[in-house]
Amino acid sequence: MKKILLSSLVTAAFAVSSSLAIQGTTSPYSDPAGDTSPNVNNGSGTLDILGMEVTNNANDLTFTLTLNGNIGSTGWGKFMIGIATGGTGTTTGNGWGRPINLNSPIGGMDYWIGSWVDGGGGSELYSYGVTSWNAPSTPAGFSLAAGTSSTISYTLSLSSLGLAPSDVFYFDAYSSGGGNTDSAIDALANPNVSINDWAVPYTSSTTGDGGVGLNSYQVVPEPTTYALLTLGALGVAGYAARRRARK
Repeated sequence: MKKILLSSLVTAAFAVSSSLAIQGTTSPYSDPAGDTSPNVNNGSGTLDILGMEVTNNANDLTFTLTLNGNIGSTGWGKFMIGIATGGTGTTTGNGWGRPINLNSPIGGMDYWIGSWVDGGGGSELYSYGVTSWNAPSTPAGFSLAAGTSSTISYTLSLSSLGLAPSDVFYFDAYSSGGGNTDSAIDALANPNVSINDWAVPYTSSTTGDGGVGLNSYQVVPEPTTYALLTLGALGVAGYAARRRARK
């Protein structure tokens, strides 16, 4: 029964994986163009988030962020992802100490990805301990692709986030400036202007809890694993049918 139920869940996940949503549960996730405040510099559109695709295989998870501007022309900007996996997390602050918070149905933020596009770009992964953020590690992969709509990709091992197939986590992505007190100029899960001034605090949370928006994603098995699960389910069903026929 567990195998049959898991197969049904995986089938449903693949069936809706191409749909778009604001505060979504399936990849890709979208965000409207132009939802940044005129009071802040959006870097000729590079701080305007258009969407994100999330994918995984048996070992790794990849986030691909799309921006409404050419990072090659602008040459500056910070881009971050806050993640809640249900472990020990915090609802106040993040790995960079920015005024950005996250509060999910399974707890606070316990992982933080911080990245920058200037100087060739780079990224860091932080995990939250019992009372503070641990020293950063380097994600498995990071790449930039400049263009009319630029993309930034992050690849992390599932183990580095404490995740396994079928786990559900909550997340949001943010753009920001270079100042240590700069907040979320744009937030992926919020279709509206997130803040009206650089240092205004921002908190991601689900709309069902009265918040501004927060995405979720379920880690799915690879297609080969899914096929094996389906064959296993068919085998169990066939065995049950044969037993009923003999009775």
